Amino acid sequence: MRVNCPNCYSKARITSRNELTERVADLYCQCMNTKDCGASFVFSLSFKNYLNPPQTTTLQIAATLINNLPADQRKKLQVDLFL
Repeated sequence: MRVNCPNCYSKARITSRNELTERVADLYCQCMNTKDCGASFVFSLSFKNYLNPPQTTTLQIAATLINNLPADQRKKLQVDLFL
């Protein structure tokens, strides 16, 4: 992961990380442009959402949906899948 300085846009180094939750962290950073900038700052890093969920999650959702169908609809679905 690359972090750029919000002041001079030079590369920055992540010096430490503080986990706030399972999906949110503060990244403590230092600008590598020590001659002209040298800023220290905190970036927030967070998980937002999946673009494509993991395969196991997709399979679990499908299995739950199928298992919650009435028996006649489950049987019809099985017949339709094999045609």
